[in-house]
Amino acid sequence: MIGLRNTSKTARAGLAMLLLLGLTGLAACDKGGGEKKPESSATAEKSATDDGFRAGSKADSFTFVVAADPETFDTAKMTGAPEGRIAMQLFEGLLIPGPTTEGLDDPKDLMRPGVAKSYDISEDGKTYTFHLREDAKWSNGEPVTSADFVYSWKRILTPGFPADYVSMLYVIKGAEAYNKSKPEEADWETVGIRAPDAKTLEVELNNPTPFFPELTAFYTFFPVPEKAVEEFGDEWTRPENIITNGAYEMTSYISQKEIKLKKSEHYWDAKNVAINEAMVRIIPDRNAVTNAYRAQELHWSGTSLPVSQIADFITHPDYRRDPLLGVYYLRVNVSKEDSPLANADVRRALSYATDRSSLVDDVLSGLYEAANSYVPNNMPGYESTTTVDYNPRKAAESLKKAGYGEGGKAMPKITLLYNSDENHKLVAESIQKQWKSNLGVEIELVNKEWKIYLQDIDNLNYDVARAGWIGDYNDPMTFLEMFKTGDGNNDTGWSSEKYDGLLEAARAEADPAKRVKILQEAETILVTEGPIIPIYFYTNNVLVSRDVKGLEPHNRDIHLLKYMSLSE
Repeated sequence: MIGLRNTSKTARAGLAMLLLLGLTGLAACDKGGGEKKPESSATAEKSATDDGFRAGSKADSFTFVVAADPETFDTAKMTGAPEGRIAMQLFEGLLIPGPTTEGLDDPKDLMRPGVAKSYDISEDGKTYTFHLREDAKWSNGEPVTSADFVYSWKRILTPGFPADYVSMLYVIKGAEAYNKSKPEEADWETVGIRAPDAKTLEVELNNPTPFFPELTAFYTFFPVPEKAVEEFGDEWTRPENIITNGAYEMTSYISQKEIKLKKSEHYWDAKNVAINEAMVRIIPDRNAVTNAYRAQELHWSGTSLPVSQIADFITHPDYRRDPLLGVYYLRVNVSKEDSPLANADVRRALSYATDRSSLVDDVLSGLYEAANSYVPNNMPGYESTTTVDYNPRKAAESLKKAGYGEGGKAMPKITLLYNSDENHKLVAESIQKQWKSNLGVEIELVNKEWKIYLQDIDNLNYDVARAGWIGDYNDPMTFLEMFKTGDGNNDTGWSSEKYDGLLEAARAEADPAKRVKILQEAETILVTEGPIIPIYFYTNNVLVSRDVKGLEPHNRDIHLLKYMSLSE
């Protein structure tokens, strides 16, 4: 799932105008989000530190928000951030993410022991041997064993199984061939996953993969309970059926409303889990999230704030601007041969016609960073060698080269799909105006709720669609691999034999410097010929109660409740 600048959690750079516009403290804000007259600096400071306001004081338990109804609770099938955040509380992989990425330069420091208490790596870097802890248990008290991981990973790799993230397991020897074979020809013995005993898991990789430990902490690699899956089928994730192995259990789920969690008494580290119960509210409307925070119903906004309301919170001590390893971009459907979007010159024209700096500064109040590439610019050990530029002249030339615009045929109207969200709406409206002004291209905006939006993306039922990607691990491959031919997250219809070949070469390259050059070449192809238009790099603008301890900045926005506590 999951760059950005190394901003501190109280960074205010680029927000001077917001300070002038909104010095009112959170406690003084109108619950309904109405306008307030500016207060004096002294009054604002008083309201911002007034102990009479305590976020979450009206909540029965630790409460935070996810921005959409989870598409699924099956870790093998999920792809989105809302469901991923819940999965990280309910399940646990061989390793788990640490509480923060701030100040860490060595990727080895990003992970902590999870179900595996330790692991060994062979001299050639291809074989990992994980040693599972004796006290790792499912929420029903049964032990978590190496066989659970074998079952879960085999389930994902089974030919025809609907796992968009299946390619993440292709780093394992024989995994891709097994997944792509005919069911009757699939031979599991060719896959490099073995369980020599109940507490040992051996994994053989195709090539040395420095980010593999981080992969094991991603939800696609989580174990699932075989008995529950086999007994209940697709309904195994219902609250009355689900069995988890993480720090929490799911006690109830009301679609579009809320999810309730409670600490698992059988979790191996339960004695160090301070938060006993948690409420996850499902609130797609970001304005409603800020209103709930004002009403002291939330401890953590959980989702980035609406740009229009940041001014109200910028001076409040609960406001944080955290770094995030992510990119906001447009996905272009190139699958229809008769569509102008199948022409790379048209896609280049749209990219050249996009003024990212103006969009970020004027529309999004400077809260993000205009993307000059696709791979985020805070990726350790990697720097993009290609750039995306705003150039209306080149935009017109590219469109003309494709046979449209001045002297050519008229461009047909195209749709821009986005999921329901105020910030997405602002971005879509800005792009609509820019493409009309710079190219004369008519854009129809289409807004759909999260689940329907995902279905339309999966079914290629769109022309252009907003998209966001938070890195699933700290390596460029997490941003580039999704656009290889046939990847479950490609969802554009784009295919490039040269691009695929470069990714394969990067996987096999042991020399770090040579590997970087190969990935830079692949990114150049993706940006100049491919189906994407980068827009901006993310930051995470959130509200966190001063009563919450242990919720630290994380560049993939991963926050485990097990690390957190509430002040008495």
